[in-house]
Amino acid sequence: MPEQTQPQQESQPEPKPSQVQVPYPPNRYDREKGRIRLEPEVPVQDSYRLNTIRVGLPGPTVIDVIPAPAGQASSVDPGTVFGAESPVWIVSGCNAFGRLSTPDDQASTSNALVQYLKPMGWTLHPAVLMAPGRQWVETGVVVLGPSRDEILSTARYHGQDAVLLWDEYGVRTIATGLADDVADSPAVAVATSPALLGCPMRFGADVRCVREGGPFVSRSMEVAASWQGHRALLVSAFGCTVCDGGFVDGRGGPIALVSSFVPSRRGGWQWGPPVPVESR
Repeated sequence: MPEQTQPQQESQPEPKPSQVQVPYPPNRYDREKGRIRLEPEVPVQDSYRLNTIRVGLPGPTVIDVIPAPAGQASSVDPGTVFGAESPVWIVSGCNAFGRLSTPDDQASTSNALVQYLKPMGWTLHPAVLMAPGRQWVETGVVVLGPSRDEILSTARYHGQDAVLLWDEYGVRTIATGLADDVADSPAVAVATSPALLGCPMRFGADVRCVREGGPFVSRSMEVAASWQGHRALLVSAFGCTVCDGGFVDGRGGPIALVSSFVPSRRGGWQWGPPVPVESR
């Protein structure tokens, strides 16, 4: 009898990693009804409890500090990361005084915070705070050494609603008093892991992202412009070892005719005033 062979199964392509879901501005029909940006997925108070903190350590080491999985009894002590120096504070430099901010505004206020802290003699490490799904990101600083009064005074001066304190019990929110909807909260146990430094739109995977929207109708062009803006925010905050922030494809990039305000703990992308013709 002829030898029977098993039919060869075709190899299935590997599923691509998930991509960040951008909190796009509402469409023009919703905007005409007064809905100018998407509501946040969680209240502002909870955003401080749930956020991920990316910390740049000396050398090439970058770690993510995340809420510990359910059932983990203890929290990672920051002393195992930074040594004996304490306390460890995390301060954002973004969304000063609750204002709507452009990408340039965010960069300016974050830089102002760093320049203010440098002469103080405290140990500083770059930090990025982010929503678990990266709907918003905030650049900031890990600060080792100041007292509670010193760091709260600094945060108020720079318009921050809260600072985060990382100790052996976890990460807790300390309110500055500038916002009515932010209060002190108990510590949340945290874990640490090496940061993934690939495509920031793919949560660090070594896979290129895919642009959403297109050059077809007004809404698809709005989506493409906002997607490109969100990608630029993440590349600026995290870098990208996949394409270094280059073009996603060969069709070039969309051009926005109006300015935009970045997402924050209080909501998604929002359109701003028209961009001057000479700046387009």
